Amino acid sequence: MTFAPDAAIVLGDNHDLPLIYKDMEQQFPPCELYTFQRLVQLINNNQYKILLYRRLSDDELIGYALVYTMEDCNILWLDYIAVLKKHQSCGYGSALFRALWQKYCGPFDGILFSVEYVSPTDSVLAEQQTLRIRFYERLGAHRLHAKFLQPCDSGSFPMHLYFKPRCGYITISRPVQMQAINQMYDYCFFYLKHRRELLPQFRDSIVDEKFTV
Repeated sequence: MTFAPDAAIVLGDNHDLPLIYKDMEQQFPPCELYTFQRLVQLINNNQYKILLYRRLSDDELIGYALVYTMEDCNILWLDYIAVLKKHQSCGYGSALFRALWQKYCGPFDGILFSVEYVSPTDSVLAEQQTLRIRFYERLGAHRLHAKFLQPCDSGSFPMHLYFKPRCGYITISRPVQMQAINQMYDYCFFYLKHRRELLPQFRDSIVDEKFTV
């Protein structure tokens, strides 16, 4: 494995979306994707952002993240994060996640995001999903107890909920989690009427979390 040269996060906009979306279609399951037009709507609102990860030496695009800043509960929702396929296995994935954390975890108390469950039937997919979980845990993200449901057009599907806290922040309360999930549902999935039915299905699994540093 080679090590990633210096790169930096810069703010993108709708002009960057066609290239980003083409890569997203290759790297994310269809059930986890918004339509292109939905993403345009989200990005046109101030709190949802495209962050581009560009190499400093030549400005080449290495990866990207799409995030929703929830200022009311002081949490960053990480909706998507990816490194372009030709730059994978070079250390950029961990570098991008750390750069995102360094940029936001100061103003915000942490990064909240969902991760796929490990498939019980597809061994190849299960290996990829296990590696992804280990990747985030190695970078200091903690799996929460919430039996989170990710909204989709056909209803919802279960996902793990992870939290990467800022330095010195070792808790996330049940009320903050519920506020963040509600806010994310209403902002990112405003077009799904059934979104309001999901949180009551797993609210009892949400608990005050305390992390070991």
